[in-house]
Amino acid sequence: MRHTAEASVIADVRWKRMSNLEPIRQVPNDGKREQIAADFLSRYNPQWKFYPTPRYYFTDFHMTKQHGNGRENYIGDMEIKWLRIDSSRPAIFPFNKLQNMLIAPPYTDDPEVFHRICFRFTDGTMIIPASQLAYQVPQFHVRQDTQERDLVIYVHRSNYEQYWKDLVIEE
Repeated sequence: MRHTAEASVIADVRWKRMSNLEPIRQVPNDGKREQIAADFLSRYNPQWKFYPTPRYYFTDFHMTKQHGNGRENYIGDMEIKWLRIDSSRPAIFPFNKLQNMLIAPPYTDDPEVFHRICFRFTDGTMIIPASQLAYQVPQFHVRQDTQERDLVIYVHRSNYEQYWKDLVIEE
């Protein structure tokens, strides 16, 4: 009887912890801005073709490079972070999403094949290989609107100037 009571208490504690977890939210028009950015980027680089990923996948798009004659090769995934700030302020990126991108790299010998993160600022765009952010030290960040506490990295334009493009993607 004693083991059953202890197991019941442990299960109750676990249930209370799990009930405090917040579900993944999907909002109407979720992905609309990301699609606008992907369309713009495919016009900027006509060889790139974007395929939306399934719901709850850790990136927004699978990418291929078109070679003509109907041939295309997979060149990685892209996550698009639509920001409403200019590049003088750092972008905040979820550390768990970066971890997912790093533990699931595309395996190939081609140097053009890697996962990318596109930061859309109001004054331009940065497209950074996910591997370039691997050594950033994560920090806790509290969202002002929901008071959620998340582990994030801060991406400053000045640290990744070589990936900056003066491409302004409008809504």
